[in-house]
Order: sequence, then structure tokens, then C-alpha cells
Amino acid sequence: MQQTFLETLNTSDHEQLQFLRDAELGLFAIVAIHDSHAGPAFGGIRRCAYTHLADGLRDVLRLSEAMTDKCALAGIPGGGAKAVLLDRPEFDADAAYRLLGRYVENLGGRWYCGPDVGTGTRELEILAKETRFVTVPGPDGPGDLADATARGVLAGLEAVAAEFTSTSRAQADLGALSYAIQGLGEVGGILARELRARGARVVGSDVDDDRLANAIDRFGVEPCASEEILGAGCDVFVPCALGGILHDLSIERMRFRAICGSANNILATEEHGDQLAQRGVLVAPDYLVNSGALILGAAFHLFGSRDSAAAIDRIGDELLELFARAKGERIAPTRLAGQIARERRAAARSLAVGPFFPHEAELRNDLDGGREIEP
Repeated sequence: MQQTFLETLNTSDHEQLQFLRDAELGLFAIVAIHDSHAGPAFGGIRRCAYTHLADGLRDVLRLSEAMTDKCALAGIPGGGAKAVLLDRPEFDADAAYRLLGRYVENLGGRWYCGPDVGTGTRELEILAKETRFVTVPGPDGPGDLADATARGVLAGLEAVAAEFTSTSRAQADLGALSYAIQGLGEVGGILARELRARGARVVGSDVDDDRLANAIDRFGVEPCASEEILGAGCDVFVPCALGGILHDLSIERMRFRAICGSANNILATEEHGDQLAQRGVLVAPDYLVNSGALILGAAFHLFGSRDSAAAIDRIGDELLELFARAKGERIAPTRLAGQIARERRAAARSLAVGPFFPHEAELRNDLDGGREIEP
């Protein structure tokens, strides 16, 4: 039974939760900053046609907490945030994103926003007209975020292949396994291309017929109806669409040996990770393997670096270490990852004076610098 709106609020441990509304623009947004004790918060902006406000609230709270865990596992000195925009017929998207950009700018670097479902490069460029604290892919920014995410997932898939064959990542043969990719957008499309280039059999599904046709024509992906992908019978399921897909009903239909993809929050609950482990299904924690874009963006914003390839590649080694430890402790890898993330979060809290807020003097200097805003 789902929690009520007030129950959801009362059970969260978020530092900051704000509702932004502009009736003229049709804007209704929820911004959540989960934990900034380790440093500034990172997280994307999701635009979705939620049926109920409570659905958007649950999404933003869970996604922002997952970003904190992602930072913790990646060793990034920061925490998690997220925003959801309720997509409505009267929504003036361009004006709403500019207004949200001004909100982000006024936070002064407490939150670095980025892409998510419904927020792509075009929307990020609109945000960048109003704020410095946005991750825009491209040569003037950190680079290609989709490439970074896909690189991390590929490193994770190498770890899965190595685990199956008891070899090292360097010796693992991705082409020896078959893959079912759910979602052939930017990241899913890159994964399809790379796996096919290694000689692997790839089955794919997408709700967008054009994206599916493109993957079939360009990479030789075998098509599958979206409602049938869970029963595709491949070695590895690669979820690259929305989360919450692993639940009581879907687990019964699955015919995979492993699960490793870019989608966020793939488990409906932590217990579903336990159930899959008991069935012998190897599940790579999503917030470990899909952290490539976060690693790239954080390195750019915090350290001015555009070279994060080695750090992203280490995702595979960290996943192999997690698998080994989980096996030794007889615990699901997903549950162990959650424990490690919570331990690191607690350690950051114990060392921090409090949540991260940009220093007032730094803000004054920024304002005195007379930053120009594009018309």
C-alpha cells in the first residue's frame, strides 16, 4: 500500500524540499536536496506527466537519495538532488526552464543540475542562459554525458562477463553473451552499437518506433515488443529506460542470468534485489554502474577536469570487488551496495560541520563580477 502525501513527507530525511509554481507558465516543480554534508548536490531535472502530485513527490525524493548513494559509491565529494517538472498541456517549457534556471542560480552552487528524462541538451542550454550551475554536454562543458554513462555500463557488463567465466575484466568476452536492451535512446543506442561491434547478440525494445528501427538498421539489433522484452531469454538484461521495473510481477516473467543497465532505481524495493539474488540472478547496483555521467560532470564542475575515462573504467573493478564481497558475506550485491553507501554517508555527516552552503563572501564576489545573463 502506497504512503499518503503527508506520510511520504514525514518519512523522508531530506535537507531541502521546495515546490515551485507559476500559474502563468504552467510550471509546477518539486526540488529536493537530499544530503550535502560531503559537498554540493548533483542531480538532473526530470520532466514527466505525473498523474498525481504524490507520484512526483515520491519520485523526486527517491531519485535524489539515489544520487547521494551514487556520489558515495563513486567517491565524489558531494550529495544528491533532483527536480521533477509536472508536464501539463499548458506548460510553457522554454519560459519554465528559464525560471528554474534562475532558481538554480540563486542557490549559488548548492545544486548542480543536469539531464534526465524529458530534459535533454536543448533544455540544458536554456537553463545555461540563467545559471552557471548546470551540466551542458559538449566541448564547452564536460563532454558527452551519454558516452560517459555508456562507458560505465560497459565496464559493468565486463565485470558481469568476468564473473560468469571466472576471468579478469581484461579477458572477459562481451561477445560471448546475449543482451536484451530495454530503451534504445542515447545510452541504450551506444550500448547496442558497442555490444554488436563485439559480436554479441542483442535484442532491443523501445516505445519509440523510430529509435527501434534505427537500432535495427544501423546495428543489427533484433526487435522485440516492449511488453515482451522481460521474457526475451538473453543472458543479460540491460534496462536503459525508466526505473521501478523489478517488482513481484516482472521478476516472475524474467529469464535472465544478470541485470546491468543505465536506468535509475530499477528495484521497486530493496527486497526485490534479495529475491533476484536468491534466484541466482546477478544484479549490478544501478547507481554504481550508471554513474559515468556524474563522475564526468562532478570532475568538470569541482576540479575543472574533462578527463574522467580512467575513473569511469574503474566502475567495472569496483563492481567485481562488490560481487566478491557479497558472495563472501552471502548477501545480495544490491543490498551490500546500499549498506556501503549508507556507511559513507554517515561518515561524511560525522566529519561535516553541516550541510553545504556556498560561502557568503564567494557569493558576493560572484555578484560583484557582474555575470551577464543572455537575453
